[in-house]
Amino acid sequence: MRRHLPYVVVAGWGVLNGILLAVLGVYGESSLVFWLYGCVVALLELAALAVLASSRSGPDQQVRYRVPERGAAAVPVFAGGCALVALAFVYGLWLLALAVPLLGVALALAVHGTTASEK
Repeated sequence: MRRHLPYVVVAGWGVLNGILLAVLGVYGESSLVFWLYGCVVALLELAALAVLASSRSGPDQQVRYRVPERGAAAVPVFAGGCALVALAFVYGLWLLALAVPLLGVALALAVHGTTASEK
């Protein structure tokens, strides 16, 4: 088991928003925008500190996760395929070219499972 660095993700998100706040300064935004967006950046950095404190006090995180059921890995893939079928009615039938193979992968995952060691 090894530790991940989730607080780096949250802190990096805050830093990127701080850079965007500086870009707003270049464009001459009003002080209200700076106060509101600056508070958001500060809250993100406080969240990063909370995640850091949580990861220091908690046990090591697992690197691998086991899927509890044989076909459980097919559910997110099937949901994505169904979403593409629904979007095909809005944006055009060309999305079916993406949805049909995705639904085929979901079917294969449901039938064959996710690991080779399953009985």
